[in-house]
Amino acid sequence: MDKTVLRGSLFATALYGVAAFMGSTSLLVDSAIASEKVLRIGYPFGPTSSVPDPRARQNGWMSNRAGVSETLVGLTFEMQQYPRLASSYENISPTEWKVVIRSGVKFHDGSIMTAKDVKASFDKLAVKDHSAHNPRLWKLLGLKKIKVVDDRTLIFITEKPNSAFLWALTEPSAAVLKEGTEALPIIGTGPFIFSSAKANKQYVTHAFADYWGGTPKLDGIVLDKIGDPSVAALALKAGDVDLVTNYAEPEFAELQNNNEGQRFRAETLRLFFFMVRVSDGVLSNKPLRQAISLGLDRQLIAQVALAGVGGSPAKSIFPVDMKSWVNTELSLPYDLQRANELLDKAGIKDTDGNGIRELDGKDITLKMRSYEGRAALRPTLEISQQLLMKLGLNVEIAMGEFGANNDALKAGEIQINLQAWNAAPQGHPDYFPSTLVQTDGGFNFSGYSNPKLDALLEQGRSEFDPKKAKPIYDQLQAIINEDLPIIPLFHKAQVSVGNGKVKGYRIHPAETYLATPELDLARQ
Repeated sequence: MDKTVLRGSLFATALYGVAAFMGSTSLLVDSAIASEKVLRIGYPFGPTSSVPDPRARQNGWMSNRAGVSETLVGLTFEMQQYPRLASSYENISPTEWKVVIRSGVKFHDGSIMTAKDVKASFDKLAVKDHSAHNPRLWKLLGLKKIKVVDDRTLIFITEKPNSAFLWALTEPSAAVLKEGTEALPIIGTGPFIFSSAKANKQYVTHAFADYWGGTPKLDGIVLDKIGDPSVAALALKAGDVDLVTNYAEPEFAELQNNNEGQRFRAETLRLFFFMVRVSDGVLSNKPLRQAISLGLDRQLIAQVALAGVGGSPAKSIFPVDMKSWVNTELSLPYDLQRANELLDKAGIKDTDGNGIRELDGKDITLKMRSYEGRAALRPTLEISQQLLMKLGLNVEIAMGEFGANNDALKAGEIQINLQAWNAAPQGHPDYFPSTLVQTDGGFNFSGYSNPKLDALLEQGRSEFDPKKAKPIYDQLQAIINEDLPIIPLFHKAQVSVGNGKVKGYRIHPAETYLATPELDLARQ
């Protein structure tokens, strides 16, 4: 059994670092609730504003994890659908879905959720000037209109047959909300009520006694953004947080070797990958992209970046434990000799003897970026740089901001953007490729366009039988491994550490669930 007390003394510098963190993020909970059972969580990301609408961008993920907002359909720990705010759902025609909502569900303002409320919440996804505007999700849902049949029944009508529709309803941004008020800026249905937020710093909630799923055991939750994993570990040791959700893998490995700490570990669907600019620039050259993939020792990268505790090398965009959809015939081998042969055959050689290969008469310089917030990103970038230099490529690396990196890739200012996405947060294989590599995908900053892949995605969304859809997505994965508009590196497990008092916490493979009525904090 794990020991529940973290050992080791803190040096003065460490204490200073934690004190600085506390000052910068206002970590101390209001004194009025200091005596209550409030779980304080060190979390790598923060809300985007003081009133972060859960239907917009990553705010939905934070709100869903914090237990404030909920979706009509949920995902079990086995990544299967289950009725959440819906009590039932069925496909009544190729483009029509009948959804019946639960009876008696209360919003945080005490009012009963109705079908009209659900429709109003979803309609705002398409309203450009509303805080809920989310064209990416609206496109994934493929909605044409929503009809209200009675107080508990709706018909969702899609533009085209969309077998991924119910799966898309599990996305946290597909939350059911009422319009906020001054007293309650965010009105959801979850076990916790939104109290306040500080942009990029903190998210605070308190318990909702009338929650349809049972009264929460906690009085509230405080999510504090701690982007630096080492600072998060110090905050936990100092007692300033009770749980760190995304613990640094090297420190977790040390705890594991010493059998110390309240440790949590679970496989997830998160993929670390290179988003590659393929529509122009040097990486529009396919043999060069293929050589880069062959020159990446994924086993080494995963081992070093994750300290042997956090994941496994990728063979495709989906992990091997996503058994329903992964193409098990694929691989992404490490073969330095073959990579060099491929480059030589393509005429990408070092003709002037300076150690750097040339393309179209110019030395190849690859600009690679990533972002803070996930401890494994920086070492992955550094190891990859060293490996690619062995191929005779000049590689410049830097850490930037997530959105700025995407903009730079889209503009062709950089060639490679290292990211970490959940490859199937909805449990269906459509989301990741539709978003990243479909010709008009919302995050297709690679500029990749392949009519065959687009047609396969369309075909996959039109096929409602999973057994018949599987070969479609097998082909799609094979195309991605061949064309490499994205280069998969490794699939990551999540590791978390508590202070020994955290109860009822589980890491979900989709990483979109955290706060439940069962989550608790043992009193001393």
